Amino acid sequence: MTAFVVAGIAMLIVMVPAGVTIVRGTDADAVVGYQFITAVAVMILALLAEGFKRPSLFELPVLLAVLLYGSGLVYVRALERWL
Repeated sequence: MTAFVVAGIAMLIVMVPAGVTIVRGTDADAVVGYQFITAVAVMILALLAEGFKRPSLFELPVLLAVLLYGSGLVYVRALERWL
């Protein structure tokens, strides 16, 4: 196991409190938790691609970073009347 894989696994543990915040928090807290989880997920995928020495897997985190930003805006737009 390389340090990149260990860092990716450690970052999975960081996602647990944000998941609890999404489930139990208010709508505004859920938006922040969602944005945090998407940012961490992109970093985890990039770390695992580097850790397994597969440069072709870097396409997924880059594409997800762009798409998840847009989905966050759609999520906020849908919750706009309650926020």
